[in-house]
Amino acid sequence: MFRVTIPETPAGDFGQNERPAPASFYAVAGRFICVEADEPEAALLFRRYFAGWHVSALEGAADAEPDATIVVGSGRVPDAPRGLETFETAGGGICHTDGRTYFFESNGSAVRVRAESPRRVEVWFGSSTAARARAAVARLIFDASMTALRRCGLFELHGAGVVEPETGAGVLVVGPSGSGKSTLATQLARAGWRYLSDDSLLLHTRGAQVEALALRRQFAVTEPTVAAGVLEGFEDHLAEPAPFDPLKRRFEPQEIFPDSFADACVPRAVFFPTVTHETSSAARRLSQAETMRQLLRVCPWACYDRPAAPAHLGVLAGLARQAAGYELRAGTDLLRDAAHASRFVRERARGEGQ
Repeated sequence: MFRVTIPETPAGDFGQNERPAPASFYAVAGRFICVEADEPEAALLFRRYFAGWHVSALEGAADAEPDATIVVGSGRVPDAPRGLETFETAGGGICHTDGRTYFFESNGSAVRVRAESPRRVEVWFGSSTAARARAAVARLIFDASMTALRRCGLFELHGAGVVEPETGAGVLVVGPSGSGKSTLATQLARAGWRYLSDDSLLLHTRGAQVEALALRRQFAVTEPTVAAGVLEGFEDHLAEPAPFDPLKRRFEPQEIFPDSFADACVPRAVFFPTVTHETSSAARRLSQAETMRQLLRVCPWACYDRPAAPAHLGVLAGLARQAAGYELRAGTDLLRDAAHASRFVRERARGEGQ
């Protein structure tokens, strides 16, 4: 069990007369994030977590104005404000909001954004065994960080991103864990496609277009994927499963696919895969409305986090207009043959496939 040794003190309200907490500064996708934490261990948790993302630690940035600030509370977790609409979220947790205030609690921990400070994200680690477990701590840091990034116009997407080598068109593979994102991204990288991430992306608007940005650095594949030979010849690059994600083996993609990283792409196609274990794959073109529904299914925070929802929904709608959507039934031909995967995805990304 992973423990966070933040002392228990009376519930704080982050009053204006309190001394400023020590701050760390980070840059992500052109945005500037500040993390304030009284306890060095809390600051270290964020630093370690950010090290796994395409996030840069900054030195000498104390005078700069951050786009968002994450403040780690050292007191006990406050109660949710009264008078807010309350509902359960997919994957666990309870959200409270009135469209201006946002309060999310999970495993006894909490994230809060108050209406009067819309770019200030307050986070508390709960004191229970469940709250201090490694997976719960990692999830809380992710939730707090994504809450801050949404206030900077950056919106998370549970998907892989790759770039077609001939045209430079971006392709996203979007879906829940186990849907084949990492396997397909790995096969396309083997076939010479550039990669952003196999699992975690950020979306934002750049001019009139929606752009996808790389977030997570490592790839993570399941043992069945390894057994299927997707990484044949590269087994020595696989790390042991992480304690909070024991079903997946991680590897550094730049070690296997050097000079193939792309930090951003303009998506022209979005695939929503389901692994079928059949011998052949099939794809069905989706309408713009169907594509939007699929995106909403995998991006529930576009509805949960209501203060940020208008901008979030706008980015998803822009993506649905910009990129061709496909429902993909991924068979063994696609997931075990890099050359076939490349042809299959390329044809549909160019509008040539049926």
